[in-house]
Amino acid sequence: MSSFVALDQFCTTTLTAIPPEEKPTYNSLKIIHQELNANAMAINSTLGGGHYGHLALVIPEATYDALPHTVPWQNPAHPGAAPNPGVAPTGPQITEANRVYAAAETKFHIYKATEVALKKQLLEAVPDTFTKTLKHEMYGYAQTTVLAVLTHLDTTYGSVDAEDLNANMLRMEANWSPSQPIKDLYNQIKDAQKFAADHDPITDKLAVRSAIKNLEKSGVFTDALKDWRKMTTAEQESFVNLESHFTAADKERRRVLTTKEMGYANKATELDNTTNRHMAAKANDTEGDPMYYCWSHGLGPNSKHTSATCSKKLPGHCDKANQSNMLGGCCVIRRRDGEKAVYRRPQRPNRDGSENQPPAGQ
Repeated sequence: MSSFVALDQFCTTTLTAIPPEEKPTYNSLKIIHQELNANAMAINSTLGGGHYGHLALVIPEATYDALPHTVPWQNPAHPGAAPNPGVAPTGPQITEANRVYAAAETKFHIYKATEVALKKQLLEAVPDTFTKTLKHEMYGYAQTTVLAVLTHLDTTYGSVDAEDLNANMLRMEANWSPSQPIKDLYNQIKDAQKFAADHDPITDKLAVRSAIKNLEKSGVFTDALKDWRKMTTAEQESFVNLESHFTAADKERRRVLTTKEMGYANKATELDNTTNRHMAAKANDTEGDPMYYCWSHGLGPNSKHTSATCSKKLPGHCDKANQSNMLGGCCVIRRRDGEKAVYRRPQRPNRDGSENQPPAGQ
């Protein structure tokens, strides 16, 4: 890279590379476009209106001309040989001629250095297999512009068909778990909207329907969903409203869960060592008579009643909870049929204040 363009001026020094074993796709190329655009704009220029740096090197001419505050971009030409100010020039004339020449030469070298640097980044990020049709047998890519390489990649590999759009819809509707941050749900929907924006736009109305369907399946927003349905139609069609409403609901849900978990932890601490050993023995008795755990109802002998298979899940139920990791669930131990409760008489102090040990066996 020429000294006119320092690599540290770029926003991204190394583009997001496409693995050698993968073909470029619309998504992977879009990321590269974004990174190259930012890098091109980081190198200032007075050309094209002076507002977008060297962005014209990496986007189509029509796209650049459609931007606000632009004028048609003209690649600068080298000013040629040193200036000849004419016969018997004065000192000021020589100075001005040299200034104009130096400015034109600098502008040209910055343009060329930026072009070379951007093209180098692109060719390093994309395997040669996908660009070699542009490679000259003698000059390599020296006479190929960075925009020509980008156009080739977009035309050959960056198209979006019906199958891609269907896959995008499936990604948008993928199940969200209450154990995930609720922003994960918002982001997967927004990512789907961005992907489809230039091909088959996903409206906010459709995005809201997808989110509500996911939230209903989660089973943890019963009250929040009731309040949502009381809103006006216009309010229910706004994705911004949906984010605000259910972010608040999720914050409250997690607060309640945290309080419950603290209560369960305190209750578990109160269990004596004998009870804890009994619970561990029952939970690990896999050879004789195993026990099974449900987040909503605790530990029990019914093999068909686990966190994942429970038919009467309580709000906040976690399907992944088990006896090794209860995830804040119920800590009750259910007795087997015919099993008697174990009663342990509490210790009582003697009149003199000393502890009175209960009789053996009690």
